Amino acid sequence: MKESTEYKAEIFFAKNWKYIFWALIVVLILQLWGWNNITGEMKDLKQVVRENNDKVVLTTTDGRAIKVTKEPIKAEYLKAYAVSTFANGFIVGRANVTNNFEETKFMKPSDVIKNAPNLANIWTNFIRDDDKILKGKFLSYLNWLINAIATDKLPEFIAIQNYVVDKYEYEGNKFKIGISVTVNAQSYVLSLGKYVSSKGVITIEGEGYFDLSYSKDDNPYGMNMTDFKINMVTKGN
Repeated sequence: MKESTEYKAEIFFAKNWKYIFWALIVVLILQLWGWNNITGEMKDLKQVVRENNDKVVLTTTDGRAIKVTKEPIKAEYLKAYAVSTFANGFIVGRANVTNNFEETKFMKPSDVIKNAPNLANIWTNFIRDDDKILKGKFLSYLNWLINAIATDKLPEFIAIQNYVVDKYEYEGNKFKIGISVTVNAQSYVLSLGKYVSSKGVITIEGEGYFDLSYSKDDNPYGMNMTDFKINMVTKGN
C-alpha cells in the first residue's frame, strides 16, 4: 500500500510538474507582493508618526487648523517675552485709567482694570487664580493708582521711551528680572494751568516661571508671575 501511494505520487508529479512549478512561482510572487505592500505601509506609518511627533496642530484666530513644526523654545525668546510683559504691563497714566478723563470717580480696583487693557491682561493671563498673595499685591498696586489719582500725584500721560534690563536670572523654568524703564511724563500742573513735560525712570522687579501647560492665545509661553515690585513716577518726582 505504501509503495502504491508513493508510485502514484511519483506519477502525479511527473505528469504535473510544470503546473506545480508555476503554481509555486505564483505563490512566491504573491508573497513578495504582499511583503512589499506591508513594507510600504510601514514606511507610510512611520512617516505619519514622525510628522505627528515633529509637528503640532494649532487653531488660527479665524478657526483654521494648521500644522507647524515643533522647535525647542530658545532661552532668549523667554527672556524677551518676560521683559516685554513686565515693562509694558504695569505702567499707566491718568488718561489710561480714566478713559481719557471721562471717568473721575474710582471706588474699587475693578474700575481701574476696566479702562486699562494692559493691567487687565496681567490680572487675567499672568497671575494664577490660586495665587492669593500675588493677587493681593496686585490689588494693592491698583489701590495705589486710585489714591494717586485722588491726590493728583499720577501724571496724566506716561510714554515709555526705552528700557534697560538690569538683571535677568533663569534656572530651570524659573526667572528673576529687574528692569529700568525710561519714560516721558506729561503732567498737568494746576497752579501753572498747563502741562509740564519731564523724564523719569520706573524700576520694576519681578519673579515667575514658564509652564507650557498654562499656554493660551494671550500667553503662548505659559508665563506665570509669582512676585513683582514697581516704583512709579509721580508728579514733581
